[in-house]
Amino acid sequence: MRILVIGGTGFIGPHVVRQLAAMGHSVAVFHRGSTPVDLPAEEILGDRRELASIRPKADVVVDLILSSGAQARALMDAFRGVAQRVVAASSMDVYRACGVLHGSEEGPLEPTPLTEDSPLRTNLQSQCDGDLKKHLHLEMFETTHVAWEMPLG
Repeated sequence: MRILVIGGTGFIGPHVVRQLAAMGHSVAVFHRGSTPVDLPAEEILGDRRELASIRPKADVVVDLILSSGAQARALMDAFRGVAQRVVAASSMDVYRACGVLHGSEEGPLEPTPLTEDSPLRTNLQSQCDGDLKKHLHLEMFETTHVAWEMPLG
């Protein structure tokens, strides 16, 4: 399977790329070229704002640097009709439970485990992540949204 990893040279990306390659997948890394790459993957240099014109071929797209609803919409537009699945990683901060836990949202603790249907945050800071989630799930092809609570690095 051909897998494109966007942002594959940062903190988490090299681990993902190496694991995918070790599993026998053909991996390509799309990045700006500002980080030296020593990975078992094809390098595709560019800016994410150019994805629609570049449209790298991939069965699966893994985006490790998605950070707004506008980027999610552009990602979906760029790979509609190209990829079968999009895996998007973002912060779990989109969910109200994280805001309550960290004191930026009022109210009682949310029941766990959190699911895709858990209430979203209401403050303005999290609206971009809410838009991200909305755009990822309005598509006709498969999407997976991985949301880490506290990415460190």
